[in-house]
Amino acid sequence: MKIVVLPLLADNYTYLLHTETEAAVVDPADADVVQRELERRSLTLTHMLITHAHHDHVGGVPSLKRHTAAAVVGAPDDRIPGLDHPVREGSVLAFGGASFTALMTPGHGAHDVSYLLQTPDRQDALFCGDTLFVSGCGRLLESDAETMWASLKKLAALPDDTELYCGHEYTEENLEFAVSECPDDPVYQKRLIAVRERLREGLPSVPSNIGLEKKANPFLRCESLVEFADLRKRKDRF
Repeated sequence: MKIVVLPLLADNYTYLLHTETEAAVVDPADADVVQRELERRSLTLTHMLITHAHHDHVGGVPSLKRHTAAAVVGAPDDRIPGLDHPVREGSVLAFGGASFTALMTPGHGAHDVSYLLQTPDRQDALFCGDTLFVSGCGRLLESDAETMWASLKKLAALPDDTELYCGHEYTEENLEFAVSECPDDPVYQKRLIAVRERLREGLPSVPSNIGLEKKANPFLRCESLVEFADLRKRKDRF
């Protein structure tokens, strides 16, 4: 199982997961980018996994659905175009000798889903949309702090070596905020230097992993709901 990071739009990430012949895509915001990659790799798209219904995550779904037989997977949300397979907590989807398990992680949106990929030939990988970012978390657009806090704790409970693939390249700004909050913290400082070097080389900051996020993500280092809610408000103003 291979995971291809596809940068698109201003700062979004779409992910193409594939075997030798078949592919699934997470949050196909731009159909042309996905289609070109499918053709370049001679792959057949079988599934589109949607983390949430915002346009910058589903914009390419209608076109891809017209041109492929791919099934659209996501939460039971009428805003997801062409939804074929609604999922709930613990729903499992088989794909290419691997499986995706749906984890309901609302907070940014009211119906956000994260997908945990488990396959025998590599460590687990989490596709979490705009719930958990590298060194950050999503804005509370359709829910409240308590809901997001519960979702973040759910994801933080996954094994430390679980890879993390999020929906946007926000990492440098997230770490700048972390440093502004804790200017003497060497973890944040070193992580910011490392991320800036990757970005200068034209490389994405993903994947991270759960263990690293528990050390270098200020939202996962919060010890209470009140602390988290206050931190999220300060990040909104940053």
